[in-house]
Amino acid sequence: MAIRQSGAQRAVSPKVGSAANAVKFSVNVSGDIGAELKRAAFEHQVSDSSIIEIALRQLFGRVSKERLGTFLRQNGACLRRRS
Repeated sequence: MAIRQSGAQRAVSPKVGSAANAVKFSVNVSGDIGAELKRAAFEHQVSDSSIIEIALRQLFGRVSKERLGTFLRQNGACLRRRS
């Protein structure tokens, strides 16, 4: 399957980008990460959600389920609550 964009054909991935595969998920990220995400998506003509999905697939594929919690906390992960 392909999507026509700016006169060029853009492939739609069966795993990433397929509307049939999509689940709406909303997250908050810091301003610098959000800006970098938007810049990369624009520069490479891909969706920001596909960048996030690929990054998460890479993370989950590289860090074992047993080590994931430790890895996340070592890298600053925490519970976020709106006050």
